[in-house]
Amino acid sequence: MSGAAVDDGPPGAPLRVLLADDEPLVRAGLAGILETDPSVRVVAQVSSGEEAMAAVRAHRPDVVLLDVRMEPVSGLEALAAVRRDGGEPACLMVTTFGEDEYVAEAIRLGADGFVLKSGDPRELLLAVHAVAAGGAYFSPSVSRRLLQAGLGTRFVAEQDARRRFERLTPREREVLVLIGEGLSNAEIAGRLHLAEGTVKVHVSSILRSTGARNRVEAALVAAHATAR
Repeated sequence: MSGAAVDDGPPGAPLRVLLADDEPLVRAGLAGILETDPSVRVVAQVSSGEEAMAAVRAHRPDVVLLDVRMEPVSGLEALAAVRRDGGEPACLMVTTFGEDEYVAEAIRLGADGFVLKSGDPRELLLAVHAVAAGGAYFSPSVSRRLLQAGLGTRFVAEQDARRRFERLTPREREVLVLIGEGLSNAEIAGRLHLAEGTVKVHVSSILRSTGARNRVEAALVAAHATAR
């Protein structure tokens, strides 16, 4: 396994993040950004999807940052393997412009969010905290491109997304809009003055009613249904 690794921390330690990117300079840049936040700890850096799968098992990170395109095992293959293994870490995909088709596949496989390599460093930290808390996160530019491309999922029509949205109760619509903003269940509960258990019930109902397979697809439904 290439790159750096550190031992497990004690309970209550900062968020544990694993970086997987086949470009050493990109890995170093991402690690440097993350290490500016004392509540985040980079526990390992690897250069392929295969190494990422092994590192997830070895380090049990809270968040995994996966470059979409790596050789010989891609970030998408690593994501699929983590989810097959019942992997609990939040998976944040790192993409570049022009990779919309990979983003769509990552959504299908259960990615929790997407950030651009060329994005604002502050956005990376925001995304890590959002997905670690159970939310979904889209870089605004990624979200715009997916909307312009018809979302890249089976939710391809604006009218269809709006019909799905209109099936929901008023409270469920409020919850779905906040899912679209990347909020976790706990954050939604605080915003709407609800018990977190009640939010979980609403989220389950929203996924069932909209046909979304995960929070990311639900966020896309919200984005498309409320687009102007």
